[in-house]
Amino acid sequence: MGIQSETKYLTIFDYIKIVLKYKRAILISTVLMGAITAFIMFFILDPIFMSKATVKSTQKSSGLSGILSGTMAGLSDLSELGSGGGSYKELALYENILNSRRCIDDVLIKFKLNDDWEFKYFQDAVKNFRENIMVISKDKVAATMEIGIYDKDPKRAKEIVEYLIVLLNKINAELNVQNAKNNREFVEARYYEIKDNLKKTEDSLKSYQELYGLAPDIQAATVSQSLFNIEVQIKSEEIKLELLNKVLTQDQPEVKMQEQKIAALKQQLSEIKTNDTADPDDLFKLKGAPQKVLNFLRLKRDVEIQNKLLAFILPMFEQAKIEEKKETPTVIILDNADLPEKKSKPKRLTITFIAMLVMFLASSSISVLYDKKDALLLKIKN
Repeated sequence: MGIQSETKYLTIFDYIKIVLKYKRAILISTVLMGAITAFIMFFILDPIFMSKATVKSTQKSSGLSGILSGTMAGLSDLSELGSGGGSYKELALYENILNSRRCIDDVLIKFKLNDDWEFKYFQDAVKNFRENIMVISKDKVAATMEIGIYDKDPKRAKEIVEYLIVLLNKINAELNVQNAKNNREFVEARYYEIKDNLKKTEDSLKSYQELYGLAPDIQAATVSQSLFNIEVQIKSEEIKLELLNKVLTQDQPEVKMQEQKIAALKQQLSEIKTNDTADPDDLFKLKGAPQKVLNFLRLKRDVEIQNKLLAFILPMFEQAKIEEKKETPTVIILDNADLPEKKSKPKRLTITFIAMLVMFLASSSISVLYDKKDALLLKIKN
């Protein structure tokens, strides 16, 4: 029972006693591990240098959203919507381009990196470059990206960073041109479609005006005003007839003449209201006038709509053609790649210290197990 308690409940003082008991072996193994690690770090492993460069997002809208935001610059909310997320999305695109197989393959082939690494499969070389060689860090607030490359040769590290920026600019420009081409084709199709629709609506309006007059709405208003004047005149003549009836008899010529005048006015009013002649030159036609005026106004509205659409899309079409031909650099270089003078890794002293610490802990644990081996064997047998 005592042995079991001894093995089960070791205190910190028990560990210290055991370590002091085997301090010579522990110290020798720890120092030896430190010496071996230091020898490997200082004389076998090559120092690794890191070259860095910083690029900045252009923060410009591209593609159809950019054209929209430029065309609708007066509408701030829509302009922000057209920006497509601003610089953060552009930095994310930069990162995806740098991590693309197309970009990494080009770098590996140009600098013959796999000749040094000797990976059996090229995709393993790509993975190694992406995970261990290239370092990308983004600053969302400043809209900048830092591109770093680890390499044994500081000059080659600098050249790789510079080439990565060239590839980034090239691929991004190609993507922008392709996107601009797609946008131009889309806007161009809409432009010609609107232009064709405008021609059709103008022809329809022209035909309608040739059939019903230059301005059916004005014509209908004129006829309505004429009807109003005739009705007012009839009322006036009827009042005059009532006055004549009070002073003259009905067989008097003045009374009969007044009655004939009123009858003629009423006949004229009735003819205008019921006029349904097919003669397009007859201006005094009111029957069906509301529908004619409504149809005219609809055709006129369609022409105005197509004109506004054409005026809206024409600047977009011109801007899309400019974007397609633009060849300006798409990446702003804030800091060019530097030629590193100090190594970045391995951290020789840190690794040596960690190796010695691990060896010290391992040898101490082995010493404890060795010292208590008899008690442990007895416990296993029981």
